[in-house]
Order: sequence, then structure tokens, then C-alpha cells
Amino acid sequence: MKTREIAEHETVSAWLSAATAHPETATALWHENPHLPRRLGCGQTFDIVLSDRSLVEAAYQLLDQYEQPLGPAVLFSNLRSAAVLVPRGTVAGWYGLMAASQWPERLPRPACLGEGHAILVPALVPRPTAGLVRWLVPPDGEQSVGGAPLLTSPVPLARCLSEAGALLAPVERTPLSRAVSAVRSVLPSPSVLPSPKRT
Repeated sequence: MKTREIAEHETVSAWLSAATAHPETATALWHENPHLPRRLGCGQTFDIVLSDRSLVEAAYQLLDQYEQPLGPAVLFSNLRSAAVLVPRGTVAGWYGLMAASQWPERLPRPACLGEGHAILVPALVPRPTAGLVRWLVPPDGEQSVGGAPLLTSPVPLARCLSEAGALLAPVERTPLSRAVSAVRSVLPSPSVLPSPKRT
């Protein structure tokens, strides 16, 4: 999935600033420095679902295929992780959603973070070069509800993360499959075996 960026939108700017301790100061600072990343508090206007970057990218491709709304998501290139902005209060029911899903045991489950946590998001104004944090999908001011941009719904997100995990998880090797592999490794290949004698 290709990333895209949008110009600063007043609705989105106001919504982002509401997740700071001093919204008016933050808005003024962002207007003076439009390329400045923003540190936002979780649990005020949104929670975040934090997971492996490849899982989030695959889940977003699935959400798009299933024609589900794609809300804002952030990629952290130095951490190989990503965060999806979800409606505030999602943290209360997230672990129930994960427990109900068929999650591969070999992969860490996506975590949901709310109040008491913070996230760094990139500016909405396009930058000449990508930094350590960039939008997978930026918040869209044209698709807002009650002054807030559309966010990814937790239920389809959990399902698509689970499906992505099943697709991306390494195949589990059972003791039998390991034994078969060990035997095959010591047997000569069929190309060097003598041909059966014909009678």
C-alpha cells in the first residue's frame, strides 16, 4: 500500500491539537512550523493500536479489499512498527477482541494504548524527505464526523490483523516435520540414486 499525504486541514489540525495539553499553543506552533512532528496524548481524542509494521500494512490492504473505512495510521521506520488511530475507549474492549481471534502463537498480539500514553505523528504538510515517522494513511478532514476525522473501526481492524497474522506467520514445524527434514537431508537425492534394473 502506497502512503499518501494531504495538506493541513483546519478540522484535522483542531482535532490533533485537542490531544495536547495546550491546544491553542500547539496550533500556533504548528502554523509557524508546518513540518514539525506532533506529540499527542492518547485517550483524549483517540486510542492507538500498536503492532508490527508489516501486519498493519497487510491488515490495511485487507480492510481496503473488504471496503472498510481506512482511518489514520502511522509508520515508524526505525522501530518497524505502526500505530492505527482508533476511537477513544477502544482500549477497554481490545483484549477481548484479540482473545476472540485466531491469533498465531508465534506472533506478539497487537496492543491497544489509551490514556497515559503518547504518540508522535508526522505533520500533515508534505515533507521533501521522509523522517522516522510518516503517515500510512493521514487523517482526512473531508471525511469527518462531529469535527473528528473518520477513524478505523476496532472490530474489522482486529479481524484483519488476525487474518494478516495468519498469512504472515511462519509455518510451524512439528516434531514429525523436523524428523522428516532430518531424514531427507542425509538421503541421496533422487537424481543420484541407481536406476532400477529391468528384467
